[in-house]
Amino acid sequence: MFNTIKLNKAYWAKKIPALKYGVPNPLDVFSPDKEKFSEAMTTFGFSGVYKTTRAGRHKQTQQFLKEYTGKLTQPPGILDIGASDGSTSLDLINLLQGQFKKYYVTDYNIQCRYVAHKGYTYFFDQSNECFLAASEKFVFYPANKSLFNFLFKNRLAQIKDLPKSELLLINKDLQEKQQANDKIVILQHNVFVPWAKEKMDMVIVGNLLNRSYFTDTQIEAAVKNCYAALTDNGLLTIIRNTLTDNGDEFERSTSYQKTAGNTRLQKKHEVNGGIEIDELLASLKFD
Repeated sequence: MFNTIKLNKAYWAKKIPALKYGVPNPLDVFSPDKEKFSEAMTTFGFSGVYKTTRAGRHKQTQQFLKEYTGKLTQPPGILDIGASDGSTSLDLINLLQGQFKKYYVTDYNIQCRYVAHKGYTYFFDQSNECFLAASEKFVFYPANKSLFNFLFKNRLAQIKDLPKSELLLINKDLQEKQQANDKIVILQHNVFVPWAKEKMDMVIVGNLLNRSYFTDTQIEAAVKNCYAALTDNGLLTIIRNTLTDNGDEFERSTSYQKTAGNTRLQKKHEVNGGIEIDELLASLKFD
């Protein structure tokens, strides 16, 4: 039950100042306040994967990528997969100061649709399934589908034919940056589907390919798509932020190079001991 029904902090914290439970207000995605927008994004979950991101999470890895980029003979094309709301993408874009040929900011759930009706706002994913319902007081998830259907089956039937509005789930600062720079492209992409555009010099996958989300078989399939998206000598960087026993966030990453004539990834750089799936990636052979 508690995974399905959450307290909306924006309402209940005013009533109970010492409130420890609850989630940020999802309806702040409609706020002009950029910080509220980004905080609201953390409540959006798709098949167990939440848009829990923020700026500054990948500082050590991004410093390496800046140094690596500075040694290239020409600006790279960069593909950022699973970028969530794009906060860390914006960090790297700013750090590189325009020294890239193209920067693709991608996520499978880069947008959603919504309907507001009788005090509730319903959000729908790519499959037109309601993944979140929010009111001023409560936030509801389909974690327990039976309970969620009991609460909302009739309500959802009532709004089935109402027009839905589109919502871009991207950091507003990045949206502004993209509008001013045609080298930045924001689009939907699924890591389990082959990359359909030009080969990229760098592929970055942050906090997506890990065993808390996917099986080894799924990770292997995703990495092979990333490998296929790279140019010869291109760089694949996989980042993983974890929590310490003290609750602090800890950044780890490994960068691998695709080398012409070699069927395995070559390790190029590690941050804080590298990612926990390094052994899996080292075992993979590529065509």
